[in-house]
Amino acid sequence: MAGEVLEAVQAQLATVQSHLGDIDARRTLGLLYLANGAPREAAIALEQAMQLGDQSAQTLYLLATAHEMSGDLEAALAAMGHARGVAPDARHLLWRPGFWLLEDGRPDEALALFQRAAQLETAAGGPQADGAAWRIGQARSLMDLDRPAEAIAPLEELNTLLDHFYVDYLLAQASRRAGRTQDVAIAQTDGNIQPPSYPDPWWDEVSAAQRGTDGRIARIDELLEAGRLKEAAAAITQARDLWPQDVNILNRLSDLHRRQGNTKAWIRTLKQAGRLDPSHAATQYNLSIAYQQSGKLDDALNHAHAAVKANPSLTQGWLQIGRLLVITNKLDRGAHDGDQAAVNQVLMPLDRAFALGVDAPSEQLMYGHLLLRGNRLDDAQRVLQRLTQSPGGGDPRAWAILSDVYAAKVDHPSALRTAIEGLNRFPNQPNLVRIVDRYRRATPGSTPTPGSSPTP
Repeated sequence: MAGEVLEAVQAQLATVQSHLGDIDARRTLGLLYLANGAPREAAIALEQAMQLGDQSAQTLYLLATAHEMSGDLEAALAAMGHARGVAPDARHLLWRPGFWLLEDGRPDEALALFQRAAQLETAAGGPQADGAAWRIGQARSLMDLDRPAEAIAPLEELNTLLDHFYVDYLLAQASRRAGRTQDVAIAQTDGNIQPPSYPDPWWDEVSAAQRGTDGRIARIDELLEAGRLKEAAAAITQARDLWPQDVNILNRLSDLHRRQGNTKAWIRTLKQAGRLDPSHAATQYNLSIAYQQSGKLDDALNHAHAAVKANPSLTQGWLQIGRLLVITNKLDRGAHDGDQAAVNQVLMPLDRAFALGVDAPSEQLMYGHLLLRGNRLDDAQRVLQRLTQSPGGGDPRAWAILSDVYAAKVDHPSALRTAIEGLNRFPNQPNLVRIVDRYRRATPGSTPTPGSSPTP
C-alpha cells in the first residue's frame, strides 16, 4: 500500500486504536482493506467487528467476499449462508455465491442458489434490476450440467429484458448445443465477450471505498458505465482535487462530457490532456474518436496515428486508422474498378491490428471482406472460416463473403456448399439466397436446395 491508500488505512488504524470498542471503526477498516486489495486483513477486521457485536447481513456479506477473495471458498460460503439467515430476501446473497460455485466447478450447487434467487424475484412481483444475474447463472449452470435445452428459456426471457451481446452469445451457444437451428446472428461487439454488470447495492459500498488513483478511476469507470453521471461527476471532482494534472482522470472527465452530449467540452478536455502529455496513447485515441464523430476526419486520422506512435501495441489505434481510411477512400460505398491501391492501404494498419489480436466479430467481418477485395484469398478464407465457426454460426454475411472467396478461387462447389450451409443456419438471408439463386440459374435442375448436400 502506498499514497492515498496507505494514508487512509493508517488514519483508520489510528481511529481503531483510540476507540477499541467501536464497531463502526473496525468495520470501516475492514471495508478499506477489502476495497484496496487486502482481503485477508479485511477478514480479520470484519471478524473483530462481529466479535464486538455486529451481526448485520451486510457485514457478513463483506466478510464472505473477503474470504472468497482470499481463496477460502468454504469460509466464504458459510458466511454468506449466515447472511441469508439474517436477510432471507436479499437476492444477491444467492446469485453472488452461485457464481463462486460455478467458477469452482460445482454447477449443481450453483444452480440451486440461482433457482432460489428466481423464486425471490417471482415473489417480488416481476423482473428486478439484478434479474440478469440469476438468469445468466442458471443458464451457465445448466450448460455445465449438459442440459443446454433447459438453458434456452431463461436466456430467451432475458433477451426481452436486456440488449447485451453476452446474452446473445450464451443463447446461440445453448441453442447450438441443444441442436436447435435458428436465425440468430452474433451481435456486434467492440471487444472481448464480457457479461453485463449486475446491480448490487452492498458491493457499491466497497467500490466507493477505493482509494488512490487506480482505485478512484475504477470507481469512476463503474459509475460511468452504470449511467450514474451525477455521482461520476462528483467522483471526478474529488479525484481532480487530489491529482489535477492526471491525464487518466481528464480522460474520464472527457468521457463524462461525451455521455452528457457536450461535444465541445469532450474535445476541449481531451486537448487539455494532450497538452499535458502529448505521448499519452489513450488521449490521442480518444481525440481521434471525438474528431471522427465531429466529422473532422483528417484530424481524426492524425490523432489515430499519434496514438499508435505513442503505443505501437494499441490494437484499437490500428483499427481506428483502418476504419478511417475505409471512409476517406470511400471503400464503404461498394467495390469499384481502380480501388486496389486504396484497399491495400487500408489493409496495412488492419494487418497490424489483427497481428496483435482482435476479437470483435464486426471487425473480423470487415477485415475478411477487405482481404477478399485485396485478392488475399487464403487470408480471407482463414478469417471468415473462423467467423462461421462461431457459436450460433456467426454473422450470416460471413457465410456470403466466404462463398465469394471460394468463387474467386474458382472453387465453385465449395462456394455453393458454403452458401447452402449458411442458408440452413440463416433461412432467407438475402445475400445467401442471391448466391444460391445465381448457381441455380447457371445450372438449371442440378442445384440442390438448402438442407441437402451439393454434388460438385
